[in-house]
Amino acid sequence: MKINDLKNILKVFLTLQWTKELPRQGFIALGFKRNEADSVAAHSFTTALLSYFLAKQLQKDGAEIDPDKVLKMALVHDIGETIVGDVGTFVKGMAGGVFKDIEEEGVKALVEGLDSKEEIIKLVEEYNDRTSLEARVVKAADNLDALAQAKGVPAAQDALKYFKKVYHITKFDWHKMGVDLILSGSIEPARDWQKK
Repeated sequence: MKINDLKNILKVFLTLQWTKELPRQGFIALGFKRNEADSVAAHSFTTALLSYFLAKQLQKDGAEIDPDKVLKMALVHDIGETIVGDVGTFVKGMAGGVFKDIEEEGVKALVEGLDSKEEIIKLVEEYNDRTSLEARVVKAADNLDALAQAKGVPAAQDALKYFKKVYHITKFDWHKMGVDLILSGSIEPARDWQKK
């Protein structure tokens, strides 16, 4: 690897470190305390894993889906926020979609020096357009991750009704089922390993 290529990669990597401390603003707007709102990095990590698990199951069930693309898309879906900051979903809705372009510009600025910049930019644009199966799966995982975070915080109880409405974006019956299962409390974290 050439030193300049390594420098370009490390510049992006060091910038992405900021996402570990960048709170998700939608939660702050709902009244979460800073320690109750997860970071953009934490959200991206769990969204990526959930997206991958969902894509693998859909593939097993016969869907033509690329789980590796889903994983990459989920990992980068919010990296533009490293540059432009996180703006809550409610504010984005009030702004009529202008933040999509701003976040995409943030992605372009962040990855400018990378050889993989075109792939990353396309993945983020595809996610934002939500027309592909892969993008819709990532959006469902994005929503379910936010719901799981919000469910345990008393200040967010009034906002939980939002999660029942948002599945229309993905049009997956299983997304609505996932929302209902999480809200009902009938699914708990896996603890079988503790019983052994």
